Formats: sequence, structure tokens, C-alpha cells
Amino acid sequence: MSDADIIVREFRGIYKNMDDLNRRLVASQMTGRVAEIDGSRVRLELAAVGANGKPFLSPWVQVQEAAGATGTNMPVAIGDPMRLFSPNGEIGSQSLAIRDSHTDDAQNPAGTPKELAITYAGSAIRMTEEGLKLSHGGSSITLSEDTIHALSARLRHNEKNVGDSHNHGGIRRGGENTYEPNE
Repeated sequence: MSDADIIVREFRGIYKNMDDLNRRLVASQMTGRVAEIDGSRVRLELAAVGANGKPFLSPWVQVQEAAGATGTNMPVAIGDPMRLFSPNGEIGSQSLAIRDSHTDDAQNPAGTPKELAITYAGSAIRMTEEGLKLSHGGSSITLSEDTIHALSARLRHNEKNVGDSHNHGGIRRGGENTYEPNE
């Protein structure tokens, strides 16, 4: 074998390794959208049309959540933007679906850059330097440094109506107290 043959063989090996590394690098992080959901596992649509003319779907992979001293479960929905993370560049059982950043279709729920906002199915938790607001539909509770403000069509405490439509029994003239709210 001549020196030229040895050099050619070495270059072929180098090119093959570079191709493998490039393929693994491309596969290490791929963006897509949730196509199917099975509990805490999802399949992501990584390309609208694959080589066979059908959508290119990931295998079933776990959705990233926090575990340990703090834990979370944040549901995903069909169409949510996600990223398929495959640390070794091989898409498979070790791959993990992680939430992708905001898009035009999935916009940031925060009103300002300094607001921590979590929204889901008509509910919201919003935290700012001024306070905390919990809301669902038309009802909300806002907590600030010295105030708790509740807004609701029906406000209840200990199964009693204490909202703006509540009424009392035991009303008498003078300085006496009334009975607790009715209902």
C-alpha cells in the first residue's frame, strides 16, 4: 500500500467521523410541536413532511419536569412548541422534550418583563414586585404588602355568602351587632 493510499484512507476516516459528528450535532436539539400526548410522554412533529411524505415524528419521549425537593407538573397541549433534546445526538429513549421559547402562536403571558406569569386553562398566577394575583375567569384575589383584594360574583367564607349581595338577620336599631351573614 502506497503512502498516497494511506493518506486517502485516513482522510476518508476523518470525513466519515466529521459527517457522524455533524449528524449528531444536528440531532442533539431539534425544534417541533407536540403531535401526540400519552400522560407525561409526547411525540413531537419535527418536520411537516419526512422522506416518506408523512410528518416526521419523534419517538415517545418524557416531558421535562422538575423533580426532587421541588416538583412540577405543567401539562402540554397538542401544538405546543417544544425542543427535542438528545444529549448524545441520537434520537431515542434518552431524548427529552423541553419547552421551547415563545412564538407568535404561543406568546409570552407576562404583561411586563418583570412579571412572573403562569397561565393554564383560563387560570393565572401573576407575581410582580407589587404583589401576587390569582385569577380564574372573572374572579381574582390580589395580595399586596398591606392589602388583600378579592373580586368575585359570589364570595364565600366558611360556606357563607360574604359578597356584595349578602344579607344579615338580627338587624335592630341602635349599636347592637347583627347576626352572621345568612346562607
